[in-house]
Amino acid sequence: MKLKQTTLATAIAATLALGMSGQAAADVYAGSSLNINNLSVAFLNAGLTPANGVTINSFNFSTTNTALINGVGNIGGASCGGTPTSNSCAAFPVTPVLDGPVTNAPGSAITRTNNQVAGDGTLTWLTIGGGNWSNSDSVIYTSEITSLNANVSHTDQISESNITSAASASASSEILSTTGLTFNFTVAGPAVNFALSFDADPDMRAQILNDLGLTYSAQATMAVSVALTKDGTFSGLQWAPDGASAGGLGAGNCISSLDVTCTELADTENLNQTLGTSTNNTAADYSYGPNVAGLGNYGLFASGLTAGNWTLTLKGQTSTNLTRQPARVPEPGMLALIGIGLAGMGFVGRRRKAA
Repeated sequence: MKLKQTTLATAIAATLALGMSGQAAADVYAGSSLNINNLSVAFLNAGLTPANGVTINSFNFSTTNTALINGVGNIGGASCGGTPTSNSCAAFPVTPVLDGPVTNAPGSAITRTNNQVAGDGTLTWLTIGGGNWSNSDSVIYTSEITSLNANVSHTDQISESNITSAASASASSEILSTTGLTFNFTVAGPAVNFALSFDADPDMRAQILNDLGLTYSAQATMAVSVALTKDGTFSGLQWAPDGASAGGLGAGNCISSLDVTCTELADTENLNQTLGTSTNNTAADYSYGPNVAGLGNYGLFASGLTAGNWTLTLKGQTSTNLTRQPARVPEPGMLALIGIGLAGMGFVGRRRKAA
């Protein structure tokens, strides 16, 4: 009986040790990045020539970066704005226009440095790796407004998180641009037209590797939207590229109201996407090619913009969210019960031997 007790106790200890070592080697990871380049906005007459009398009253740029591990984190951000000729952003041709501080969660085993770039010039993917870490970064390199139309707009943002033993981690980066526009013109025929185009490279991954936990999940999210609204009315448009009408003309998912008509010209991939996995040794990818350029085309054309004040809003966001519950090990009460059981087995054995 003593031999059996020893064998059973050794097996229990080995099982617990195996579970702990498996957890230490595990990785739950998610990353999401968005590079937007060649972003250009134009206001056109009926003959598609530049419209006169369109002025910009004001604009505001902002970036926000967050990173957390086990609910404890850091947040950083920056903002600038004003008018095209008098603003608090860096003056062209100095770049970047706006660069908030990179954000790393407290205690991150892998840290990101500000404007850490890869071979293709975009913010670097750190990719899956051991340790508990979470970080984000976002930057506006150039903008049409601050360069007085001498340069197209270019933004880049990334969020990544990885945990091996932590219970949770998350990260997010957001770039927001709001511009107040005034159309000072006389409508002698068709109203002014609005055109927007840009190139974008989205990359997303959610992955679980060698995790022995009972429950775990990895999620990556991306969201991009454009809104143009006539102040005080419901006239305008909203557009969230989803890749549904890639390569073809048509309304797509550009939603317009009242007198505005919107046509989606290009929509290569979905820029409003959420993906995830909760199964060990699996990965969910979308347009995944870290540190490799892969720009697609996006654009819309809208007509029917009448005289008045309008507000143009562009928003890009990336985020990650990880949760992990380690493999269940016996609680102190359960360990006590196991001990009592083993002792009871020994007591029974001794009684039988005495009999």
